[in-house]
Amino acid sequence: MKFSYVATLNGTEIRQECTYHTTEQLADGTKCLRFPRGHYDGGRISLELTAKLDPETGVSCCTLQVQNESPQPVRLSRADVGVSFDTENFLLHYFHSDWGAEFTPRSQHIQREFSFGCVSGRSCKGFTPYAECDTGSGYYAMALAWSGNWTCTAFPWAESYCDNRPWTYCCVMGLTDGEFYHDILPGKSFTTPAVYIACAPDREAACLGLRRHYKKHLSPLSEEMFTPMPLEYNTWWPYEDKFIDEEVFQANAEIAKNLGFRYAMLDAGWFGEENEENTWYEKRGDWDKVNTKRFPSGMKALCDKAKAIGIAPGMWCEIEAVGRDADLNRTHEEIIAKRQGRSLGYVCFGSKAGRDWAMGVVDRILGEYGAKWIKFDFNLDPGFGCDRIDHDHGPGDGLYAHYQGYYQFLDQLREKYPDVVIENCSSGGLRNDIGMMSHCPVGFLADPDHTEFHLQLYWGSLSFLHQSCLLHFTWSDVLQNHNLGIACPIQEDTPHSKVDYIVRAALMGIPGFSYKLPELPSWVLERIRELGEFYTARASAFLLHGDAYRLTGQPLTCGQGERFPVFEFTDQDRRGLVFAFRLTGAPQSQTVRLQALEPQRTYTVAWQDAETEYQATGAQLMEQGLTITGLPEEGSEIITVF
Repeated sequence: MKFSYVATLNGTEIRQECTYHTTEQLADGTKCLRFPRGHYDGGRISLELTAKLDPETGVSCCTLQVQNESPQPVRLSRADVGVSFDTENFLLHYFHSDWGAEFTPRSQHIQREFSFGCVSGRSCKGFTPYAECDTGSGYYAMALAWSGNWTCTAFPWAESYCDNRPWTYCCVMGLTDGEFYHDILPGKSFTTPAVYIACAPDREAACLGLRRHYKKHLSPLSEEMFTPMPLEYNTWWPYEDKFIDEEVFQANAEIAKNLGFRYAMLDAGWFGEENEENTWYEKRGDWDKVNTKRFPSGMKALCDKAKAIGIAPGMWCEIEAVGRDADLNRTHEEIIAKRQGRSLGYVCFGSKAGRDWAMGVVDRILGEYGAKWIKFDFNLDPGFGCDRIDHDHGPGDGLYAHYQGYYQFLDQLREKYPDVVIENCSSGGLRNDIGMMSHCPVGFLADPDHTEFHLQLYWGSLSFLHQSCLLHFTWSDVLQNHNLGIACPIQEDTPHSKVDYIVRAALMGIPGFSYKLPELPSWVLERIRELGEFYTARASAFLLHGDAYRLTGQPLTCGQGERFPVFEFTDQDRRGLVFAFRLTGAPQSQTVRLQALEPQRTYTVAWQDAETEYQATGAQLMEQGLTITGLPEEGSEIITVF
């Protein structure tokens, strides 16, 4: 493997495979490789690729810096970073992504140049900024830390470079989108978003490296605040903005508290003047206006009342977005993102004025009202971004400046309110890239949450994210038809095994619940409480601090993919916690080889539902495997290996 890049400066493309470097050993053990190349424009413009290799996870953090020492501005319109390798068979794996279709797998045999990417302005609207290169003799997993537009390009090197290496291929990723450009002024430099690259013998080893690297180096989650890991209630799907008010919120918050939940989240519906002609979508941006018809006591009183019963309140806010009818369009026109003079429907965080306004809004929600969880949503496509020249960016890099400003805003917010959970959401999971998740502790996986789809998302997310940041609802009550057309998945006659199946799927990350809790059967509430107690007792060791292993392939919706998925979590004592799910159409049994156990140690393998157990050595469980049987369709089992 060699590190490579493709850059375009003043319209001239440069493709470089890095073959020599300087090496520096950093204080934390990181090995820093620098690959200089300074021949462009007589050496006055230098391009330096830096790869920081973490010896513990085996992951390299790669960036390209372009330094302009010429007397004129230099226009950068492409700067992609990646790897090159020798192989006769290059299979590229990646994920298509859209609303309700996040983490849908795709594969492509690479024989000539092939590319995929995003031009919607949201990193996961179209595809996920992640790729896997299967060479037959090695595996490379690559995650781009960027939340806007981007492109991944794979190509045979000899096709684009005059040499005699017919089996050398390259795969690079960057924020290229056909419209982006950044003018580097004399004496200034530009550094690309990072690409995190794991090299391993196989897919699971490479993905495990990325998960570990994210948790060790990138996750902003406060382990103290998430010990034990929390259960969260959210009002959205059963009430949306049509049927929510302060009494409904309080009734659900009280039940959630009795079930052991730590947070109760008030979603959209709390802001803006009551107007039957306008929904929450048209009113976004007017966060200073509380809907006093639904919430006559105000937001501070609502938060105080929740705290009084012992549950922390949370609030939803689409801080970037500006609805069509929001007064903000007129009162703060100077911060509105525009392209060719037309509003793009969001506040440009590339402008300092936009960031200052946003901080004022959040100071009201978190400071004055006292919310302890804030969910930032983003339900629009910014496209190629703002081209205003009166903001703090140029006409070609407005989207780039917006996301850099949004990252800065999130970092300042975490520093200012260290006891508040910040949740990332974008029409569900359309901005869950490793860059955004390096600034937000928690990410919402998708709006649809029926269990089969949840398992598809969860498996895909574990390609590069750690389980401790993955939030999703159990299969919700809904007012719409997006969850297989089922409005209430849990009723009095629902099999107990299916309730466990629904809830346990979300217990592998941060579980959210979105039901009309007062209308759930009492036996269901009691079972949620019991499962929540199991989660609270085990989650810190296995989910917050432990490793995840995908022991099977990816389950997919519509009866596709793996039908009997199994996941294993190991803690620092090398104990195992196994979650198994039998989907519709699955075989009667599944045999999996466990991972990361102590080979000579004797383990007790105990089924939680079947209440049976036996003993085996770690070597037996890893080599001969564990057979799981006796589950009904839409059933589950948790097995402890202690």
